[in-house]
Amino acid sequence: MENFKINGIDHPAVAAENVETLSNWYCEVLGFEIFYKDPRPIWLLKAPDGVILEILPNDGNARPTRTNLTLGWSHLAFNVDDIEAGIKHLDNHNIRWTSVLSPATGGGKVRTFLDPEGNVLQLVERPKEI
Repeated sequence: MENFKINGIDHPAVAAENVETLSNWYCEVLGFEIFYKDPRPIWLLKAPDGVILEILPNDGNARPTRTNLTLGWSHLAFNVDDIEAGIKHLDNHNIRWTSVLSPATGGGKVRTFLDPEGNVLQLVERPKEI
């Protein structure tokens, strides 16, 4: 075990009601590109910085009610250079915001919103020196 190490996070994944529709939204609204399509259907999307997001079909279980403080994985945060420009862009796509622009834990600014299927997302702008 002494030679084992984690290099980083490979990808987050989200189960979707409709893999194609949600994947297309992430591409059209948030600037991801389709990286790989598996026929199951499981799609891999790539962010402009190269990070992979996996969109896979749900298993039919009901979605639990979530907030940022619900037990388990909470949300997916996107780092941006200009959060005000990001807010304006998302406002043009009728995003449902669940918070106001606030100080981010550890420095910077954050605002929370939902994707079309109700998954919790954030925009985060960090100071350049972090």
